[in-house]
Amino acid sequence: MELDIQNLSNNAARMETVRRNSEVAQAIKAKAKAQRIAEEQSKKEAAAAPISEKDAEGYLKDILRMTSLFDRKLKFILNRDLGTIVVKVVDRQTDKVIKEIPPEELQRLHRRMKEAIGLLIDEEI
Repeated sequence: MELDIQNLSNNAARMETVRRNSEVAQAIKAKAKAQRIAEEQSKKEAAAAPISEKDAEGYLKDILRMTSLFDRKLKFILNRDLGTIVVKVVDRQTDKVIKEIPPEELQRLHRRMKEAIGLLIDEEI
């Protein structure tokens, strides 16, 4: 009889140890998941953060330096009506616009849509 009681006691202790280990493992997994989520969120926030004007100028100089290797040049134009930047790829020899991003048609469409929305809605919330 003593052997059975001792065996039951040992089994109960083992089961308690297994339960505790399982809880610890779950807590570790939950903490690791929370850290991954926090890291992903901080990466998203860093990516969404606006760049400084100094950094933008540096990036622009790098881009222009790379395009000088080709027979093309880039023009960056701020479209104040739409609040966007228009990029034009221009042939250096003929000074002809090869590509415009976004295309003029889309810019016109965007302007018209803003006008139509302005006719329907008086204020912006």
